[in-house]
Amino acid sequence: MDQSTKAPKARKRDPDTKLAQHRLSVLELAKELGNVAEACRQRGLDRTSFYEWKRRFQTQGFEGLKDLPPIHKSHPQSTPPETVARIKTLALAHPAYGCNRFEAMLALEGIRVSSITIQKILNENGLGTKSDRWLALEQANAEKRIELTAEQAAFIEKLNPCFRERHVESSAPGELLSADTFFVGALKGIGTG
Repeated sequence: MDQSTKAPKARKRDPDTKLAQHRLSVLELAKELGNVAEACRQRGLDRTSFYEWKRRFQTQGFEGLKDLPPIHKSHPQSTPPETVARIKTLALAHPAYGCNRFEAMLALEGIRVSSITIQKILNENGLGTKSDRWLALEQANAEKRIELTAEQAAFIEKLNPCFRERHVESSAPGELLSADTFFVGALKGIGTG
């Protein structure tokens, strides 16, 4: 160990400093004993960690024995909100498309996003699968938030055949009538003689 093995005395006894001093004591004990394995056994530290702390102490000094600061939760390269909004719009406009097709469509607009990132964004917004997009479209249509395009209506009708018979408004009772027929089959004694 090239540097002085003494911990600075003027330091405040915060948790990081205490931990660093414990790690330094393991390094000092190994130097005294001349046996890294025995020092690690006595202090309850594995040798891999010992050598990591030794390397950090040699390169950074006492500060290297402290824990590294945590990684921030917000990634500096996170997807911009405008791109997220565009992905959500595309997912509802073309609900039958997949992430690779969305990636190609965004690339034509000059937006570079991987298909994996697109899938993560769709999952976070409850639009990850075709059935999720189908339910979101039906709900938006029921709440009159959107007017369905022919592509959207065809997609919904494919997954929900009952959607074809959607309610049509009428201005007065009796103005709109609906009839339905179905084949029962041949009944014995009726019809053919």
